[in-house]
Amino acid sequence: MKWSFRRTLLIAFNTFREAVRMKLFLVILILALGAFASSFLFKEFNFGSSELKFIADFGFGGMTLFGSVLAIIVSAQLFIGEIEHRTALTVLAKPLFRSEYLLGKFFGSWLMVACFVGMLSLCLAIAIWVRETSILQANPEAFQGAEPIEILQVIAFGIIQILRLGMLCALVALFSSYASSTVFAMSMGFLVWVASQLQYIATDAWSGGSHWLLKILFAFASLALPNFHLFEVGDRIALGETLSAVVYLKLATYALLYTAFYLSISIVTFNRREF
Repeated sequence: MKWSFRRTLLIAFNTFREAVRMKLFLVILILALGAFASSFLFKEFNFGSSELKFIADFGFGGMTLFGSVLAIIVSAQLFIGEIEHRTALTVLAKPLFRSEYLLGKFFGSWLMVACFVGMLSLCLAIAIWVRETSILQANPEAFQGAEPIEILQVIAFGIIQILRLGMLCALVALFSSYASSTVFAMSMGFLVWVASQLQYIATDAWSGGSHWLLKILFAFASLALPNFHLFEVGDRIALGETLSAVVYLKLATYALLYTAFYLSISIVTFNRREF
């Protein structure tokens, strides 16, 4: 039997359908859209460009927060949850490589997260464009001395966040490849998420430390965990800054390399797992 990408895609699409049917997906989507819509309560105030920055920051923050929570919970539930309920054994008993099963679960979960972030990015881009247009019509001089927010930059931010969440899904897949419970995989996912947000602190400590043992520990932490802080470019976009394609290319390469690294370890671990 040869390794088949077709079988991986079939598992991915089935996983995506399962994820979309989950009530959690709908609940988090409603919460995210509700939180985003609440930012328009400030439209009655004449904030000019500051209002647009507030809406953009609110949207970027909600995209990052809700997307991360969704990626962790859904990835763990769809992978280790099926193993806990023994339903995965029926699939693995068929002519199927374990790597195909794991990658299918990963791509299915990532596709669902990508759709979630894509919907929020589209809504945010439309909202900023509509509000920016209305402000210019009411006060043509509102943006003098300030750069308007570029819609393409908002879409690019969404794409970068999708790649960042791909790393998070791969990390949860790594924990799920050997975990015995969904709670453990979720807990480790949230723990690593927080640690990755603060990874740049370990990098600074590594470069400024004096003791060799601390340097080794901080160096390991800074290399083993991705630096999610690199992807926090929303503030620059909200101020009207245009990020070059080189910046997005570097972030995309960084995310894809870490994702491939975690998936490779996950496959090795899952192949050695006993059921």
